Amino acid sequence: MLKFVADAMLGNLARWLRILGYDTVYSKNISDKEILEYATKEGRIVLTRDYGLYRRARKNNLKAVYFETSEIDEMLTVLARKYNISLEIDPNKTRCPICNGDLRKVQRKEVEGKVPDIVLKEHNDFWICSKCGKIYWKGTHWITMEKILSKVRGKVSRGENSYDFT
Repeated sequence: MLKFVADAMLGNLARWLRILGYDTVYSKNISDKEILEYATKEGRIVLTRDYGLYRRARKNNLKAVYFETSEIDEMLTVLARKYNISLEIDPNKTRCPICNGDLRKVQRKEVEGKVPDIVLKEHNDFWICSKCGKIYWKGTHWITMEKILSKVRGKVSRGENSYDFT
């Protein structure tokens, strides 16, 4: 399974990769040195908007992707082409977008009193992060994410957005 480490400018991409099930190290305060160490020690692919960091990673024979864009659909398109990442959300493989922890499916009764009553009434499936305890369900954000992923799948299949700085 692919593992990534994203620089401080790619928090949004890190969250998306985690939702797609990819172990992705990210922190707003991560240093370039730490990024290179994670990549070296754990076989992670460096994701960056910093061309200098990209060059240092490549000089050290690390896999790295440099992004000129900040558009999430374009970044996901590049990763789908280069590394064949999945563009389907599988809630049973999704990681916590906040802390990268594993999610586990739980019964409704386990989230009673922890989510708004309306959410409990309208949803049957819930997941809890094993690390930070955040609770997830398929709310309206799910539809938005699916629309974006559908757009990306279309771009990949049509061969659009062919820039590649790797």
